[in-house]
Amino acid sequence: MNSFDHNSLMLLSNDYLPAIIALSILCFSVLLQSLLTAPLAFLKEEQVPGMPLNGDHTLLSFRVQRTYSNSVESLPAFSVSLIIAILIGVSSIIVNWAGVIHVLFRLAFWGVYYSGKGKVAGGSRTLCFVGGLLSNLVLSGACILHLVSTAIA
Repeated sequence: MNSFDHNSLMLLSNDYLPAIIALSILCFSVLLQSLLTAPLAFLKEEQVPGMPLNGDHTLLSFRVQRTYSNSVESLPAFSVSLIIAILIGVSSIIVNWAGVIHVLFRLAFWGVYYSGKGKVAGGSRTLCFVGGLLSNLVLSGACILHLVSTAIA
């Protein structure tokens, strides 16, 4: 098993700095979404904490809650994939690009969903979701390929 000293860890983090920044931005945005659920979803009493959602996509409170729920569901898979990719040494080019692209798509998803513009399914929101999902699949797939190629070698 490899052991890292402080200098090795700093060099490693420099190689993956864009991905680490992207993950930090994504974590901050999910926390911000959580904070925004109170004024945007609960103050008008359209939604009740801990209960199934009321209404449909025409209500901002519905979209706020759905956006936050979706973000909370997708964050762990991305975070773990990114951290594993860094730890096992997947190409920093792949990790940085996939990480940044994922976060850009997730932030766009947030903006599109909050705005309520476009189709409920099959529109720009769906494209943003799929873009984020595909970038995460690339990241996870790169981890698997790296591990398999290391095991075979």
